[in-house]
Amino acid sequence: MINYTKLIYQLKRKLSSFSKKITKKLSKPKSKFVFQVLYGLLENQTVL
Repeated sequence: MINYTKLIYQLKRKLSSFSKKITKKLSKPKSKFVFQVLYGLLENQTVL
């Protein structure tokens, strides 16, 4: 059986790491916004 909680945690951790790399020079609120946008795109699997 697949442990979805662990899978989602790992995905968020990797996405957070990627997000931090691309938003190094942005403020914390802007960095958090970028992370939330990226996570939303992955979660919904669409840009619409």
